[in-house]
Amino acid sequence: MVTIHVIDRDPAVRLAARRALEPAGFVVSEADDDAEPTPPLADLVITDFAATNHAGIRRRHPGARVLAIGGDGVAKPFTASELLAAVRRRLAQPI
Repeated sequence: MVTIHVIDRDPAVRLAARRALEPAGFVVSEADDDAEPTPPLADLVITDFAATNHAGIRRRHPGARVLAIGGDGVAKPFTASELLAAVRRRLAQPI
């Protein structure tokens, strides 16, 4: 089972991501910023490209892929199908 951690200050964005990803079989956790404790075994971290410390995420999740909304082919507001497609593309890429 693939685990995805969503980091975004906007609760509506986190909810939209959860609603798109959970029905597709992903386990989703969330945080409102990258300073919060995060699950240690996330396979993918979804975050806002402009608002997140990407180096910090990579240190905390060395084995996780990172999908940056606004920087990796998906922008806000996104549709469920856009997010799912971006997640699947990123998961298919090497870490």
